[in-house]
Amino acid sequence: MKVILTEDVENLGGSHEVVEVADGYARNYLMPRSLAMPATKSAMANLDNMKRVQERRQAKLRGGAEETASRLQGQTLVIPARTGSAGRLYGSIGTADIANQLKESLGIELDRKQIQLSEPIRSTGVYPVPVTLHRDVKVQLMVQVGDVPAGTAPAGGADGSSGDGAATNVDATTDTAVAEGHPS
Repeated sequence: MKVILTEDVENLGGSHEVVEVADGYARNYLMPRSLAMPATKSAMANLDNMKRVQERRQAKLRGGAEETASRLQGQTLVIPARTGSAGRLYGSIGTADIANQLKESLGIELDRKQIQLSEPIRSTGVYPVPVTLHRDVKVQLMVQVGDVPAGTAPAGGADGSSGDGAATNVDATTDTAVAEGHPS
């Protein structure tokens, strides 16, 4: 079945491309998610107009991404986290934690999917983290995971606590969360 992609689909094609896909893939996946529409005669006639609109939209998005990239370039994002004696974190720092810290400290709002972290950060140190702001705009962000003594909790830290001391504590011997007031 021929379809016109309405958005970029990984390993298939870019927005407003005409591609041939299996009927079931088109009906059951692409169309229900509004990722594609059937390549009818009327849709093909409107394709040029849709491409021009998309090019203008992409130019705006790219401009915004380049502005954000210039703000992120050379920045080191500091994320405080509770650690044990060996420098290992209680929990880990993931893409959502990095996105939240970017919003808090720099006022830059990113989707966690834009942050490419091969595996969660589990120890203190400085880590290069690639960020894809646009398909053509990528920037390297340095993330420094800092050590906070085990007796204190950072706001929104690696263990998911809000820093108020309620809800959960982390048992250092087993690296598991233990609810306060409830025996295990």
